[in-house]
Amino acid sequence: MTPLAISTGLAILALLGLLIGLVVFFLVIYLLNDVLTPLRKILSDVQDAKTAPLLERGVQGTDQLDQTQRLAQAVPDLAVRYLQKLGLPVNTDPPAQTFPEQSTQQGWR
Repeated sequence: MTPLAISTGLAILALLGLLIGLVVFFLVIYLLNDVLTPLRKILSDVQDAKTAPLLERGVQGTDQLDQTQRLAQAVPDLAVRYLQKLGLPVNTDPPAQTFPEQSTQQGWR
């Protein structure tokens, strides 16, 4: 018996193992490609965004943000006054606390 001699069954199992390994290898490559495709698209979008003309000129309308913020903060008070003018009941109480605060010494308060 020579040291490199193997049985036919063992040779078939070895070839089957190599075939299954090859299938798994190509499956992993396919799955990695499915992951990398969206990442490549995101990278190209980021590259396009870096060279966008909007970034060179600056974002328009930033000077109006202060006025927009003041108007947005005035909306709740205006809405309450409007509902009161219509004679509808308005709940102006602050919302109840959903969860009790945890005390560091005695557990829940």
